[in-house]
Amino acid sequence: MKALIRTDRLGPATAFVIATCLCACSSTPDRITLLPDPQGNVGAVVVKSASKTQVIDTAYAQADVAQNGTIEVTTQSPSNVAGRYGDLLAARPPRPETFTINFLFDSATELAPDSAATVAKLKTVLASWPAPHLTVVGHTDLAGSDDFNDRLSMRRAQTVAAFLVKAGIPARQIETAGRGKREPVVRTPDGVPNQKNRRVVIIIQ
Repeated sequence: MKALIRTDRLGPATAFVIATCLCACSSTPDRITLLPDPQGNVGAVVVKSASKTQVIDTAYAQADVAQNGTIEVTTQSPSNVAGRYGDLLAARPPRPETFTINFLFDSATELAPDSAATVAKLKTVLASWPAPHLTVVGHTDLAGSDDFNDRLSMRRAQTVAAFLVKAGIPARQIETAGRGKREPVVRTPDGVPNQKNRRVVIIIQ
């Protein structure tokens, strides 16, 4: 018997689960335990067997899926989960982190003054991150043509990628992309400059 697990964003958080498949023994159920994120938020998981469907959406809820398809849901304590799955939890990779670096108007190389603190924090995180993979995406504000902003956003991403390589991250672990003015964080009329939209978003995972 195998349980089908699907994570759903029914709330603001992504679901994190421990899925333990113990079906080598016919009397032992598959077990799914739902974990909160570091902020205490909880997503949702849909657990399906051959005959049943069950949603679990509370922290430390546990679904046991038996060979006959029945699903039993219980709630575990954080200490119980930590004691039982401590080694597994310790082996998890770090959760992805996102950083945003802002640029001066029309520049692909000059950072906005308030980006210095972000760069410092980024360096600190990278120093202790095991084998990081980074996605670096450049953006612009809505001033200028689409073609110009596509090129500018890519140059911004390449500027940050070069900084990351200089900081010791192998280039093969960095992906770059430019999104131009397609994804502003602040909606403005076309042609209006806005510093918050002139940015590079870095995702470390």
